Amino acid sequence: MSHLVESQSFTSLTQSQPADSFKHVDPRRFYSALVFIPILYVGIGYAPPWLFSLFLAATALVGLWEFIGLYFGPTSSLFAKFTSCLTAALVLFGMYQGFSQAFIPWLLAVIALIMGGFVLSPRATKQHLPSWAAYVFGILYVALLLGHFILLRKLDNGIALIFFVLFVTWLADTGGFMVGLSLGKHPLAPRLSPKKTVEGLIGGILYSVLGAILSHFWFLPFFSVSQCAMLGVALALIGTLGDLGESAIKRSAGIKDSGTIIPGHGGVLDRIDSLLFTGPALYYYVIFSLPPSSRIDYDR
Repeated sequence: MSHLVESQSFTSLTQSQPADSFKHVDPRRFYSALVFIPILYVGIGYAPPWLFSLFLAATALVGLWEFIGLYFGPTSSLFAKFTSCLTAALVLFGMYQGFSQAFIPWLLAVIALIMGGFVLSPRATKQHLPSWAAYVFGILYVALLLGHFILLRKLDNGIALIFFVLFVTWLADTGGFMVGLSLGKHPLAPRLSPKKTVEGLIGGILYSVLGAILSHFWFLPFFSVSQCAMLGVALALIGTLGDLGESAIKRSAGIKDSGTIIPGHGGVLDRIDSLLFTGPALYYYVIFSLPPSSRIDYDR
């Protein structure tokens, strides 16, 4: 019965838009890219670690603010929002300072458990998840996952690794969007995201693999071509899971976009949903695939 209610609610949400809206690309997407890509390039490639971490923390706090707003709507209080953001800032500060990471796997398990509930049954999970747990989940989902980019930056060749995960993840998003728009016929997860198709997923994987192999010859020589190709496939699939996870959360709240801060793209959370999963995935791949003596470079 709950699935029927969810399906009816979601159908009404998607049918409120003209069918042709999915056939046209919003030009603001390109304008936003022209503005933000140079800022990201300078901020990642040339900013000192503390400034990069500050920029990332600001992004995480905006994303968390959006999460609380879309999840709780007008019922969220300013006190709860500020308290959550303060807690998230402390989490990010701890990751920047290199405090013990022994507890992180347990927190990641909490994220996976709750996110799995949203993917399987968005509205039922929202109805049964206590408010305090939703605030905790939001802090972990946005701040802890995004904070892995701070840990990634501390690794040897951390700047190149960050560029790699951004490049490959966004190429997967672009490939999925372009191929799905032109060739998509078979829905991938219609209950969560009706625009996503199997053809789009395949296109995203192809774009991601090509971008990953190009990265090897461009700026990532310490990964072999086969490693890059494997990471291209893995990150495209993991990024899709992150995208579907955020779609499930938005569906539970009956909202299309997490915000409007980025013209043509929606909110910050809409732009980092895939990165929240691919960043940690690449970090742990490097941690477990490289010898301990070559993992960390805290002076970078």
